[in-house]
Order: sequence, then structure tokens, then C-alpha cells
Amino acid sequence: MIGPVFGWFDRKKRKESRARKKELKGELQAAAELYLEAQLQDEAARVLLLRADAETDVAMRLAFCAQAARIAPATPHGDRALSRKAIISFDLAKASGAARMQGEILAIAAELEACGELRKAAEAFSLAGDGDGEIRVLQEAGLIEQLEEKLAVSSRKARDERDRAQLLRQLSDLDVIAERRKALQLARDWLVMREHDEQVQVHIDRISSKLLEGPLLNLVISEQHVMVALGTTLTIGRAHADIVVSSSAISRQHLRLGREGQVPFVEDLSTRNGTTLGGARVDRLEVTSGLQLLLAAKIPCLIEPFEPTQPQGPLSITVAGERYLAPLGPMTIGDWRLVDAHDGEDRFVVLRTKPGGTPPIMNGYRLAHEIQLCAGDKLQEQRDGPIVLAVAERRGQLT
Repeated sequence: MIGPVFGWFDRKKRKESRARKKELKGELQAAAELYLEAQLQDEAARVLLLRADAETDVAMRLAFCAQAARIAPATPHGDRALSRKAIISFDLAKASGAARMQGEILAIAAELEACGELRKAAEAFSLAGDGDGEIRVLQEAGLIEQLEEKLAVSSRKARDERDRAQLLRQLSDLDVIAERRKALQLARDWLVMREHDEQVQVHIDRISSKLLEGPLLNLVISEQHVMVALGTTLTIGRAHADIVVSSSAISRQHLRLGREGQVPFVEDLSTRNGTTLGGARVDRLEVTSGLQLLLAAKIPCLIEPFEPTQPQGPLSITVAGERYLAPLGPMTIGDWRLVDAHDGEDRFVVLRTKPGGTPPIMNGYRLAHEIQLCAGDKLQEQRDGPIVLAVAERRGQLT
């Protein structure tokens, strides 16, 4: 047994010697790999920290520290790497401000506390709005002056300022993940007690101005530009209609589309100038194939299945030079359903994910099973995948 043991020890020493030579030459990646082969994890972590020191890209610096902490846990350089990783993460969180989610900053605060970086941990808990965590860490660090100052700012005014900052972050976060109904409710609940809070009112106005107001939606679905007309029924007319056609010849509400069972139909709404098909006036027709109608004997209106092979599916409506997709019910996009909904003073276009389906991703976050769409939203199925659904910044504009 002595020979194999000495052989193993000799190989380990040779790898260690090669690693040190690579390190002296500045070949740090190769040196780290050789230290690992020699089972010198702490030395490998030390070299990775040297790489982090030389790295100008913050993301790469963070990656090297994380790698060092992972390969050499509970070693001096592994602990140092863990501490540096937490500090870099916190600096990035501070720089990004409200773009970081509260839970993410709390996780960074916990890492800083575990590493003994108590001053920064207290600052991180404060940034996340966790006053109890901040006080606990200040007590643990023995930072009496800071602790007394923190306790002093627990007055009503200071609490309100902290709560406002937390609310504003929460409103921004909810907007980012498309939970606009919850954001508006939280903001309005706040204003019930604080009527003249301009900062919170700005958030309400900003979200409200972006909310989609159906039934007409200007969308790009899988790179195909479509104007969607939501609703279980739709009207076409001169005014007060879902699809408005500027012509004095047609009635305010001239034509209605709906479904009876699964079969779509169109009907004239007892108009003065009528609706004709092939010269004959019509009252109500099922849409099983294309219908080339004339509204008031002068406005062409083509109504046909959007997919010829699916006569009971969505309809295509072409009128006054515009083409619309009319699902006459929820608009289906893979696992998602678009619905025009009302909630008190707000009108939402709601996107729901069917049971068992995969919710969309936006801004890098996996969203909830029900969200409210706004102008400018761009949704993906996978983080690195294409944009599946994009909403115009404003009517008539898609980017």
C-alpha cells in the first residue's frame, strides 16, 4: 500500500507545482483547474478571487466569486469569496434601485448577515423596507449609535416615508410583472388615508394611461400584425359601435356579430339603409364561409372564417380598408386567453393562462396566471425565446 500512497502524493505535488507555475505566468484559469485536480480547493478559490480582482465586468466578477465560494465551502478563501459575492450583489441591487424585487434584496441582506458583513446587511434590510431585520443586525453588530438613530425614526412621519417608499417600489414591481389591478388597488387604498400624495397619484396615472381599453387591440402575435376585436358580441356602425366606420350612410349601430352555440352569425340591426348580400337585403345569416356584404348599399364588408379550415373559429372582418380578427369569445394564444373585462372604474384586457398551462415571461420574470395588459407589453413563452405577443405602444404603432 505504501507505493500507491506515495504515488498519489507525488502526483498531487506535481499538479500543485504545475499550478503554481501557471499562476506565476498569469494563466489563472489553468492554475485553478490544476489546484482542483490536486484537491487544493482553497488554493483554487484564491486564484479565482485573483481573476475576480482583475475582471472589469461586474457580472464576470460576481460569477468568479460565486464559483470560488461553491468549490471551497468552509475554507478561508471560500468564505472570503462568499462575502465578496454578497457585497457585489448588494452594490448591484443599490445601483438598479426599484428594478430589483424586494425578495431579492432581502436574500442579499441575509447573505451579508451570514458572512458577517453586518453594516451592509443593515443597509440592505433598510433598502428592502425590513425594519425588524435592520434593527436585529444593528443589535448584533453592537452599532449603538445607528440603532438609536433607527429607533428614533420610528415616529409616524418616518414610518409613513418608509411605507411610501416601499409602496412605490411595490407598485413599480407589480407594473413590471403586469399585475396592474393589484397595483391600482394598493395605490388607491393608500390615497384613502393620504389624499394629496402626488408620488402615488403619479403611479396611478401612469398605469391607467397604459391600460388597454378593449375591444380593439393592436397586436403582433408570433410576428403577425393583427387588429383584434374582443368580445362575445361585436357591433359595426357609425358611432357608439365596437368597430366604427366613418360613413353617414350607415346607422350608428348597423351590424351585430355573435355566436349561437358554436356557430357565428351576423345580423342587421333593423337599419334604415339595410345590409345586402348579392343585392338581396338580409336580416340574419350564419357565417360558415365568406360573406361579401354591403352596408347601406355602399360600404363593402367581408366576413369570413379567419382560418378557412375552422368555420366555427374566429372570424375575419374586413371593412373600410381595415381587417379585424374577431374571436367572439376569449382570444386563444397557445396556453393563454385574452378577455376584455371591467372592474369598477377600470377596464382591463386580462390575459389568463389555462389550468396546467405555462404563464408568459416579461422583463425576465415569469408572470402570474392572470395579468392585465398595458401598451408596450412584450410576452415570451421562454426567457430566451421569441416575442409571442406584443402590444402597440399606442394605437396604430407597434415596435
